[in-house]
Amino acid sequence: MNCFNHPGTVALGNCKACAKGLCHECIVDLGHGLSCKGEHEATVQLYHDMLKRNQRIVAAAPKNILIAPIFYAFMGAVFIAWGLSSPSGVLDFTVLLGVGFLVFAFACYRQSRKAIARRT
Repeated sequence: MNCFNHPGTVALGNCKACAKGLCHECIVDLGHGLSCKGEHEATVQLYHDMLKRNQRIVAAAPKNILIAPIFYAFMGAVFIAWGLSSPSGVLDFTVLLGVGFLVFAFACYRQSRKAIARRT
């Protein structure tokens, strides 16, 4: 492969942003990727920063697996308690809503566990 800007020169690598072949005069090694000199250094740095941020978020996912299911289970318990303790008797809708929240909490937890298991 030859350099995009200098067709007679052999390319040393590809720009991470635009994938053009680049020679030693046109390339910049940022330590985490190659880029076009003066054109795409900021873009390649942005790609690297986004990748690092996403890796931190994905690494934190197993720790955060219980947040949503706990919230849904709590809301289910609140609706069930409200429906059963109402002065006018059992409110079927609120109890049903509470049961729905509990079922959703279980399903949410199960899906999260499956997603984490697939990733590892």
